[in-house]
Amino acid sequence: MRLLCLLLLLAVPRVVLRAHGLADDIAGALPDLSTERPGFSVPSSPVGLGILQLETGYTFEWARLGPAQLRTYAAPQAMIRFGLTKTLELRFSTVGYEWQSAHIAGQRSVVSGGNDFVLGAKFRVIPQAEKGIRPEISVISGLSIPARGQPFTSGGWDPYFTLAADKDLPNKFSLVANMNYASVSDSVGRLFSSGESVWVTRPLKPFGVFAEVFRTTIARGLGSEVVADIGCYKGIGKHMQIDVEAGHTVAGLRPSMYASVGLVIRAPRALLGPNRAGFHPSGN
Repeated sequence: MRLLCLLLLLAVPRVVLRAHGLADDIAGALPDLSTERPGFSVPSSPVGLGILQLETGYTFEWARLGPAQLRTYAAPQAMIRFGLTKTLELRFSTVGYEWQSAHIAGQRSVVSGGNDFVLGAKFRVIPQAEKGIRPEISVISGLSIPARGQPFTSGGWDPYFTLAADKDLPNKFSLVANMNYASVSDSVGRLFSSGESVWVTRPLKPFGVFAEVFRTTIARGLGSEVVADIGCYKGIGKHMQIDVEAGHTVAGLRPSMYASVGLVIRAPRALLGPNRAGFHPSGN
């Protein structure tokens, strides 16, 4: 089922674009690289018409839950994004494979396995005003697909919804704000999950920096936590980015801290064919 979803994500956009004659319309200037790494917040911008983009990373987290100390490693945390139109993208993602060790009273236990997969879409509802205060606004929605038999699966088909706003500010600052909602399965039943986030960034030389604060639901009986994180990112050419970030819980019943590194690679017009799109790997 997961393989079928991935194949559909890759095949359907190409068929639709060609059927509507859009392949010839996208050989113009590329939009700026729009990534969802680093940070928890999701920017509102879609990747752009005909663009295929891979975002991946590795995260280490330390947390304390009651008497237990938890160490979790997760990779590749992959997301595939494809621009079906200038305002709509399809998305397929997973946290990847996790290794988690728990230390309690001198005893150590280890569990590892895969995570659920998420199939979704992002749609830009309102463009940012060139003048004035109106931000760009998008909606992101999708469905978590359970990885049956894996220790980190929720075990259910869980829908989610995010409202994302993005605004360019004076002095090259940018502000992103999110409101997140989801229905999450656990061993008891369904749990309503919610969260908010604010993300501020500014490009510098030779890299950009960001700071962020977000709140998210942890699990049933644990309520929510508030986390602050910072990081930096650097573009490599027009189609690649590397990043690093670190965060720490500032409020909540589960103290934690984490660090992450990531990579973004963009393949412009990849599914339309290099000759039709006018794209050459050499960049010429």
